[in-house]
Amino acid sequence: MAEAIVLSADELRVLGVLIEKSLCTPQYYPLTLNALVTGCNQKSNREPVVEMVEDEIDEILIGLQGRQMASQVFGAGSRAGKWRQELTSMLELDGPMMAVLAELFLRGPQTLGELRTRASRMKPIADLAMLEGVLALLAAHSPRLAMRLTPPGVRRGVRWCHCMQSEALLSQIKLAEESGVDASPAGSAPRPKSTARIDQLEAEIEALKKRVGSLEENLGVTPTA
Repeated sequence: MAEAIVLSADELRVLGVLIEKSLCTPQYYPLTLNALVTGCNQKSNREPVVEMVEDEIDEILIGLQGRQMASQVFGAGSRAGKWRQELTSMLELDGPMMAVLAELFLRGPQTLGELRTRASRMKPIADLAMLEGVLALLAAHSPRLAMRLTPPGVRRGVRWCHCMQSEALLSQIKLAEESGVDASPAGSAPRPKSTARIDQLEAEIEALKKRVGSLEENLGVTPTA
């Protein structure tokens, strides 16, 4: 079995953004350093939200380039290079595998439902059966790239994480799962699963309220209490 690839939280964020943008907005890829800073600090589709600066990301890119996971390209007559990721070609991953891995890099451990919805922004994943097939390929890859956190036999709320982090962090994530808390990405405190679910429901209710309010306004209906 090939040696495991261990990346820091910041390296994962940079590679996750590069993969995401290569799939979502290929017309703007490879990315300038400025675009990469914006992508890393993006407030949507990121957990946790971070504030990284150019010098910090430039240093990370140089390190990734040294490990052949990123490369810099220069257009004709341009002195400013753009960056692309080489990890997925190194690991010989297809589009859906890239999308799922990027999601796990950008948001940490997730349920099957969350992963399918979010990864489908980048590559279509028709249903949970297809997603489970993708995850099985990542889990069987050499080196292993993803693992199931939920015990075998459990079908509801099945959660997965990526394996490109230290054994200490993986052990922490598994322990959090076993003790009934929501394993969070590096740098943020674990939260009880019940609290995370309440937060999700409150956000969904707020979104529904806004949609109803907008419909009432468009129809000229007196807003409901």
